Amino acid sequence: MKLRHFTPARLSPSSLSKALIGFIALVCLSLILATAWQMNLSRLERLATAKVAVSNVVRAAEQQAQDTVRQADNTLRDLVERVEHDGLAIGERDRLAKLMAQDVADMESIQGLFIYDAQGNWIVNSFSQGLQSNDNSDRPYFIYHRDHSDRSVQIGSIVKSRLTGDMVIPISRRIDGPDGSFAGVVLATVPVAYFQNFFERMDVDDQGVIFLALNNGDLLARRPTLTALMTTNLAKGEIFSRYLPQSDSGIAVTKSLVDGVERIYAYRRVAGLPMVAAAGVSSHHVFAPWWAYAYRSVGILALICLALIVLSVLLYKQIQQLITAESELQSAQNELEIIAQTDSLTHLANRRRFDVAVQQEWGRASRNRSTLAIILLDIDWFKQYNDHYGHVRGDDCLVEVASLIGAAVQRAGDLAARYGGEEFVILLPETDFAGALSVAEKVRQSIFDARIAHSASPLGNVTVSLGVVAITAPKQDAYTAALKEADRLLYRAKKRGRNCVEANELLGMQASSPYTTSPVI
Repeated sequence: MKLRHFTPARLSPSSLSKALIGFIALVCLSLILATAWQMNLSRLERLATAKVAVSNVVRAAEQQAQDTVRQADNTLRDLVERVEHDGLAIGERDRLAKLMAQDVADMESIQGLFIYDAQGNWIVNSFSQGLQSNDNSDRPYFIYHRDHSDRSVQIGSIVKSRLTGDMVIPISRRIDGPDGSFAGVVLATVPVAYFQNFFERMDVDDQGVIFLALNNGDLLARRPTLTALMTTNLAKGEIFSRYLPQSDSGIAVTKSLVDGVERIYAYRRVAGLPMVAAAGVSSHHVFAPWWAYAYRSVGILALICLALIVLSVLLYKQIQQLITAESELQSAQNELEIIAQTDSLTHLANRRRFDVAVQQEWGRASRNRSTLAIILLDIDWFKQYNDHYGHVRGDDCLVEVASLIGAAVQRAGDLAARYGGEEFVILLPETDFAGALSVAEKVRQSIFDARIAHSASPLGNVTVSLGVVAITAPKQDAYTAALKEADRLLYRAKKRGRNCVEANELLGMQASSPYTTSPVI
């Protein structure tokens, strides 16, 4: 039994070059994808770590706010009960003042405790006995309790203490008289600095932020603090306008409304209270180490890919020398073919190309018993145009008319060609009589509408006359007769006044339905 030896087929220079490029590209792409996957994984890990960190900070801030308000509210509840049960006789006031002073001393979070009567006077406070003011009825918290009968605790926006000048957060409750009427307000003030100091102990970066705000967006405390803290409202920020309406807690990556820094925020509505706590770390701080890793990885990857390219470049050059010679030869052949089939003036197909195309399309239409149309057109009074404007302007006119014809012939299989002199021809495969008329009229109208000046023409502008022939199931090799018929129709259009279309529909080569348009003046 004889063994057959198979010799592998030899790759062409072009195929070998493509194989080499493909291999290098595949290796580099694999490295790039692997590096990109690793970098993305690292980025997601840093993002997840940052989310956990800010979530922990927000939980701590929320707990601090709850504890502070609960402690203040418990004290206020006790004061309301004492006032409503025991009244505010002179002796009772002294006892309450001492009790309130002791409560403030025992609680770090409370700056002061106050009891107001129905007119807004300071009846009792934790600072000194007898200290009163008659204009605290203008405070928003006092107005709210005076106008609303509910007994819930109220947390107000930051106010400036009229006693100490400090920025404080008012926490208040209503006092009712024996008949249920408004009898006054008890107030606890929490210094903004208390929350500020707590926030300073939390672990966020230099551009990070922690804040506590009311549901309406009014800031209560913020790290870093703001000069305009009392007048800053965050309601238009994305956390309040976009995220909180969808969920009471979550993570958001957004730019700060206050300083424009992009941060990764965790936010939460404080349970049971009309407050929102949020904390954010700057994206720059989170991703700075990742960017260093990314630059390092990209640099190493670039060096590896460069080494692969350098190692293959010598072989590629050898292959390219063979490809270059082959390409130059093919390019020269293509250019010669284009030159041989293109009219040098108008850049439309020339007569030679048209002759080849009409034979091919005619044969196809004959075999398939399909339709085919030919449009022959001629520029009206072109000799007079040359005599009046000169041959240079005449060439410009031919170029412009050719451009309009080319624009009107848009299908891939259609062919517009310069037939000779000022004559042009359009070949329309798979086109019936109506379609050919439509193209012919489009060409005529576009040239007429171009308003190319022709003072030697009775119409004043350049126009064309067209002869159209549409043949169904043409006989083999009868295209010469069709061209003659198109030429006859063209000159019939000339005799009828020019700037018009003469057409005929043929079955095989027998006339079916002639068509004429009137000259357009």
